[in-house]
Amino acid sequence: MRIWRVVAALSVMQAAHADTGVDDLTLSRSFELRATVVRGCLLGTGSADVSSFGTLNFGQFGSLPNDVQASSSEGAGTIVLHCTPGTAVTVALNAGMHSSDIAGGRYLGKGAERLRYQLYQDASNSTVWGTAGVGGNALSIIFGAAGIQRYPVYARLFNADPMPSAGIYSDTVTVTISY
Repeated sequence: MRIWRVVAALSVMQAAHADTGVDDLTLSRSFELRATVVRGCLLGTGSADVSSFGTLNFGQFGSLPNDVQASSSEGAGTIVLHCTPGTAVTVALNAGMHSSDIAGGRYLGKGAERLRYQLYQDASNSTVWGTAGVGGNALSIIFGAAGIQRYPVYARLFNADPMPSAGIYSDTVTVTISY
């Protein structure tokens, strides 16, 4: 009988440590959260790239005896970027549709007729805005603090003598952002 009592006591003690189906034991585990910030730029102020920076307009003229200066504004030619801070960015402008050599000037066109113009990085017209291979200088920057940066484009429409025929003269310049 003594043996039975010891076995019964051991059985009762083991039952006390067995899982009863009640959550009487707390377990903790951890998991990791992660976010990766990559270099990048958006063109424009929204959450997606813009398809155009707008139109820089020189205005209307009956004659063009003197050069005409113009500068861009947001939505009308200003280049707007939103890049990751610390990103090295190059902003290049091509020669446009009617020129292959920026140094000789860019051209607004209507059919075969042309009006010569140039684009600059500064209001004093000392740095022609261009790209390697076709003249001018690309703008190289390291994007600073988070936020949106605006880069105005300064333009000069050169005097014309003789004046070409009436009509709308235009050009399309491609902005290339490299980072």
